[in-house]
Amino acid sequence: MLTRTKATTQGRRSERATVQARARFREPGLNPFGAELFDLSSTGFRMVTSFRPGIGKHIWVNLPGLQPLEAVVRRAEGNSYGCEFVHPLHPSVAQHMQIKLGC
Repeated sequence: MLTRTKATTQGRRSERATVQARARFREPGLNPFGAELFDLSSTGFRMVTSFRPGIGKHIWVNLPGLQPLEAVVRRAEGNSYGCEFVHPLHPSVAQHMQIKLGC
């Protein structure tokens, strides 16, 4: 079952869904690193990784089945990072990914 959190209750611009998937990301000029995805919306995602990207850094994330997407790290808490897509996903693409990667 897909768990959704309303955007308005979390201060977000779009509805997010709880997902669980492996992803890879990289900063420009660096090798890719593994990450676990836990939340996904059309405007961003939350990932957990042992690599520590800095807040404000641009990264490229590879989500299963999609071409690499540019995002900006907006917040960090321990090994958990909130990232915002530079170009939001189309709502139907976001919904498809939420269903495909849903818990």
